[in-house]
This record gives sequence, C-alpha cells and structure tokens, in this order.
Amino acid sequence: MQQDKILIETTKTHRARLASALSYGPLGRRRPVNTNAKRFIGSVVLAAVAGVGCMGYGFVSNLLLQQRENAALASFQQAMASNPLPETETRTLDEDTGFLVDSETGEWIDPQTGFVVDPETMLATDPQGNIIDPRLDWFYDPETGYYTDPATGITIDPVTMETVREPR
Repeated sequence: MQQDKILIETTKTHRARLASALSYGPLGRRRPVNTNAKRFIGSVVLAAVAGVGCMGYGFVSNLLLQQRENAALASFQQAMASNPLPETETRTLDEDTGFLVDSETGEWIDPQTGFVVDPETMLATDPQGNIIDPRLDWFYDPETGYYTDPATGITIDPVTMETVREPR
C-alpha cells in the first residue's frame, strides 16, 4: 500500500512539473539569478545621458546669453554713434578733433560717449577707470601701448598689428 501511495505522489509531482514547464518554460529560465548587473549598467548609462544633457543645456544657454549680450552691446554702441551729444551754448564742436569743447570748464567731451577727453593724449576715461581711445572705442593700456576690444577681450599690439596672448 505504501508503494502505491509513493507511486501516485511521484506521478502527481511529475505531472505538476510538466504542466509548469509547459506553462512557464524550462526551469533555468524560471529561476534566474539576480545579480543586479543590468540595473547597474542601466543606471550608469542613465547618469551619463543626464550629465551630457545638463552640460549641453548649460553650453547652449550660455551661448545664447553671450549672443544676447553682444547684440545688446552692438545695439547700444550703434545708438550712441547715431545719437551724439548735442551742441549747446556752452558746448561747441571743434571741427579739427570732432570733440565738444565746454567753454565754461575748458573740458573736451567725446560726443559719442560723453566721457571727458584729455586734450594732450586724446584719450578718455570711463566711469570704471578704463582708458578708452574715442576714435576706436577700444580700451588702451598706457603701460604696454596695447589696445583691447571691449566686446571680445582680444588685445592687439598696434605696432606689430598682431594679437597679444598674455601668459596664464
């Protein structure tokens, strides 16, 4: 009687295993070992994509900001050039230099910028203390004699007509 019972139980177990294999596939595919390697690789790829996306967004937004600033500066300079300071009773235009001469103070004034010009050097000083050549609207360094473009920051030696690269 015991052997019959064991045979019936064994048959039931075999049938259950065959039904599971038919329904869910082979045993090796049903019980995979979870190593989390796929999750780790996916996380690394996702982090790299997010980092590149953030870096690209920062680059593009900075580039657009610089373009906006340069366009605003060019627009401002164009507006200043097209709308110089007007002559008044005390300020008259000197035809030789193109500067306004204030008869009360004796100062020479650049009509484009409104900065006071030194009559000896013909250079002006802006409110930040930068020395500017009113003919070019570039910064001038009296120690080296170099000119610097305020829009791009490029420095040029007027003697050799080459750009100057300062050591960093």
